[in-house]
Amino acid sequence: MNFWQNVDYELKYLGKTRKELAAAVGFDVANISFGIKRNSIPYADTALKVAHFLGVSLDYLLEMSESPKKNTENSRLSEIENKLRRFSSSDLNVITTVINALNEKY
Repeated sequence: MNFWQNVDYELKYLGKTRKELAAAVGFDVANISFGIKRNSIPYADTALKVAHFLGVSLDYLLEMSESPKKNTENSRLSEIENKLRRFSSSDLNVITTVINALNEKY
């Protein structure tokens, strides 16, 4: 896979879109399509922002390592955090109660 294929893979894993990525990183979503067509990578500062947004290492996106150098637990926590942002205050109270009960169990 190349840089943008790795990005797409991670976006799918996180349930995010290219539009969300572009907004978070500060560039137009058309730049992603342009990068894919040209099989190019963005400037270093943008590539680093992309990696940070996705919670993966830049080495992984650039294929400088054979496997992602991300902590699977941190990635899962990031995924959960993103999903929690959509819940109401009352739903978050219920979730907090469940978490507290589980913490007491373990």
